[in-house]
Amino acid sequence: MKNFLPIREIIKFNGNSFEHTLSGDNGPVIILLNGFRMPLSSWEELYPDIQKNGRIFTYNRYGVGKTSKASCPQTGEEVVRSLEKVLKALDLQPPYILVAHSLGGIYANLYARLKPDEVLGVVFVDAAHPEEKQRQEEFKPPVFFRLIAGILKTIDIFFDKYQHSEDECLGETILQIEAAGDFPPIPIAVVTGGKRMPLMPQASFDVHLQCQKDLVALSPNSNQFVAEKSGHFPQITEPKIVNNAIKYVVSQISRNG
Repeated sequence: MKNFLPIREIIKFNGNSFEHTLSGDNGPVIILLNGFRMPLSSWEELYPDIQKNGRIFTYNRYGVGKTSKASCPQTGEEVVRSLEKVLKALDLQPPYILVAHSLGGIYANLYARLKPDEVLGVVFVDAAHPEEKQRQEEFKPPVFFRLIAGILKTIDIFFDKYQHSEDECLGETILQIEAAGDFPPIPIAVVTGGKRMPLMPQASFDVHLQCQKDLVALSPNSNQFVAEKSGHFPQITEPKIVNNAIKYVVSQISRNG
């Protein structure tokens, strides 16, 4: 598998460095949006088959891998702006297909609303719904785990790597999605992990599954793919299903185009 992986490169502009890969020769530009603090290596199991669908672009957002640390709050609009700058620097022109995992789904959701003419379709991979954070509020982890999480976050900020972190800006990002207008009627696929994660209450998992259905309802041209053997990372545990979802969106675009 490693022999089929694209070479990682660094592009520098405006004082920032972005670690990225670009592979595949033909078809639409397909942008892979990582989950929160996840590296571009989280997509590696999709190769080489994913390259049959188009030109595949992956990158690490601020503070991950060899990409520079953030110098300003990472709201959704700021994440979209920085992505646009990277794409422009690499001369990767729209329109794009967005493939987004977890928190990356929030940014794909916002991008499609802000730039509907630039997005051909979206594949949500066990992605977050904008309302999911609020719906999950009643399922708080035990006090001990909240305390540990708070300590770790304090350490992160102290050492500066995750200053201006995306999760700190999530509330503002959700407001930006609400203000951005309707989601466009483009082809979408929703890949849902069918296994409940350890320690996750069943009621919380049920909320997540409903949010996945709400993502499907974003567009009249949509389909859901359930990865029955997967938890939150179908692209790692069942990459064939994710590749099939991408193939589905590409086929719908071709049919409509």
